[in-house]
Amino acid sequence: MKKLLCTFAVIGALSVGTTAFATVDIGITVRSKPIATDSPPIYDQGRVLVPIRAVSEALGAAVDWDAKTDTVVVRKWSQTIKLTVGKKTAATETLGNNSSSSGPISLDVPVKAVHNRVYVPLRFVSEQYGYKVEWKNNTVAIESPLSDKQRDALYTGDLAASRNLVMVAMFTGAHYEHTPLRTLHEFEDYSTAFLFPEGEALRFFTIEGNETATYYEYKDDFLVATWQAHFDGTIGDSFQLLLEEKLKDRTGPTPKIDKPLVFYSRGIAGDSSTEESGLIGLDGKVTRIGFEHTVGGSVTDSSGKLTVTQPDEVRKEVVPIPQN
Repeated sequence: MKKLLCTFAVIGALSVGTTAFATVDIGITVRSKPIATDSPPIYDQGRVLVPIRAVSEALGAAVDWDAKTDTVVVRKWSQTIKLTVGKKTAATETLGNNSSSSGPISLDVPVKAVHNRVYVPLRFVSEQYGYKVEWKNNTVAIESPLSDKQRDALYTGDLAASRNLVMVAMFTGAHYEHTPLRTLHEFEDYSTAFLFPEGEALRFFTIEGNETATYYEYKDDFLVATWQAHFDGTIGDSFQLLLEEKLKDRTGPTPKIDKPLVFYSRGIAGDSSTEESGLIGLDGKVTRIGFEHTVGGSVTDSSGKLTVTQPDEVRKEVVPIPQN
């Protein structure tokens, strides 16, 4: 939720009342590209404030203005933020796959209306949306949330290491392009399977609880779920159901599966867990390479070697790598 609020820090030219504040000769860039705006940053109460719409459009956020309540509503992915002129808090709502959250976020200074433009504190951008903000030659530079080292590891590093990074990111920092579908766990199945196109780490499917499929892609250094579906029924192998598109409740056209899929899955039931890894051919044939079953922390059954890559697998991404 916090990571989304920053969108507001960067969003909006809106018709509202006017108050006088000191303007400052500061430019704004997003990922090193200058942002065109007729409203420069302002200086108020020891804080630099930036115009909302100018930055939001550069980040792809949608903005609505309610003149009756002097409220800005910003929407990006499945997250919504509301800011009201004169208030020192922002109302937020974030919809997730299996949960949602909402609540107020405090601002350093109240939201300002200056010369028919809405302004929010500069710090709001970096802390709430996930971007890094730096001062560069009298310019507010909004940069990637990833360091150069992180980007190298993610985009061009070892394939196994990159896949492990994105699997963690799926649980801790993914965004949703559409309203997320819920995984109900009707049969108490708490398994998660990751399916990577052969040679890739930057796009992949997950299958949760044997009932919900999600397709993730990296976009501008953020992990985004761009498609989801529920399986048509709970009987049958979920891998096969995905390949045959026996799905319902889709959030768009099903992504094309044009390569064999390397899979890694882990399921938990009580004090036991099961891990598997292997390859799924385009014909649906599943070749299991590794398996391990654990009860109470002790391995009770295993075979092969658990791995998130195939032997001699060569990295070959198709997702464009964004420029810094």
